[in-house]
This record gives sequence, C-alpha cells and structure tokens, in this order.
Amino acid sequence: MSSNLRHRVLNMPRIAFASALLGLAMAFVAVFPAQAATSAATAQQAWPADAYVVHVDGLACPFCAYGIEKQFSHLPGVTTTDVNLASGVVVVHVKPGTRFDQAQINKTVQQAGFTLKDVVSQPTGGR
Repeated sequence: MSSNLRHRVLNMPRIAFASALLGLAMAFVAVFPAQAATSAATAQQAWPADAYVVHVDGLACPFCAYGIEKQFSHLPGVTTTDVNLASGVVVVHVKPGTRFDQAQINKTVQQAGFTLKDVVSQPTGGR
C-alpha cells in the first residue's frame, strides 16, 4: 500500500473507516458462498461413521466451541467433540452402540445456548 493511501486510510474519521471496512467485508462475503457450497459437499462425503454430525446456529468464537463441547461431554457414550466455527458443524464422536434421538441432541444444544439446525449424519446402524 502506498504511504499516501495508507496515511489517508489511517486518518479517516471513525464512521468512514467503519464504512470502508464494512464494504470490504461485504465484498469478501459475496465471493465466499460458492466456496462454502463446494466445501460442504466435499466435507459431507467424509463424515465419520462413529459420530453425530450436527449443524448449530450461533457458534461464533472459541468460548462457544468450548461451551458446546462441555455440554456434549456430559452425555454418556460421547468420546470427543469437534467444532468447526466457520461452518457451524459439531461432530460428536460416540462409543459403539451409543444412540441419541433428535430431542436429546436438541436439548443438549439448547442447554449450551445455541439453536439446532439439523442432524446431518448419525453413527452407522441408525438410531
């Protein structure tokens, strides 16, 4: 970045600076959905056979991830929980034979302070 442009950007009034950042963010987001759709299709084929894959609304930070991991860790049979903040996907690995119904998963997600969107995958063998 040229020093003149850098000086002008750094000396913008706060509202103008925020507006410039918002415009940049909106431009970036406009490009992202096509990449997200491709990534989701690829990732869906690789869901683990020993896990529930859950889409959750509201995951935004590492504290969110910790909170939902902690709630799922209280369920009997859960071995580990992996959270992807960017996609809102929670992968709950369970011991063989462990089964949860939709209501139990929904309750656990709500107790963590989030909203269940969908249970995408469950361990091989059904409920």
